[in-house]
Amino acid sequence: MEVMMKSSKFILMVAVAALSLFAVLNVFRNGEAETSQKPLPSVSAIDSTKCIAPASFMRANHMQVLHAWEKSVVREGDRVHIAANGSRFQKSLGTCLGCHNNRLFCFNCHSYANVKPKCWNCHLSPMETP
Repeated sequence: MEVMMKSSKFILMVAVAALSLFAVLNVFRNGEAETSQKPLPSVSAIDSTKCIAPASFMRANHMQVLHAWEKSVVREGDRVHIAANGSRFQKSLGTCLGCHNNRLFCFNCHSYANVKPKCWNCHLSPMETP
């Protein structure tokens, strides 16, 4: 059990470090860091037709990705994720639920894994939407 906890922490640290590195590289690639809040991207600039990462990565790391998105959106106003292939995605649960639109998608996996995500503390659950 202790080994599993250590490996989970290590994976989390690697994911956070990788996302931080991508954020820093993105700032340098775009010139200089902006100190003011960024305007919302236009919807036409967002390519949400594909997942942001391979399914195997997302199965293991989706919560780390969502937590990193939450922090970058709330604290930095950065609302666009640029994937490794250059595709642009809006940092939103709506991006995920655009493809994973089965109302039970999240709940089936989380029930199977016996975890209760905190997403629905702030966001409207897919089960509650019309």
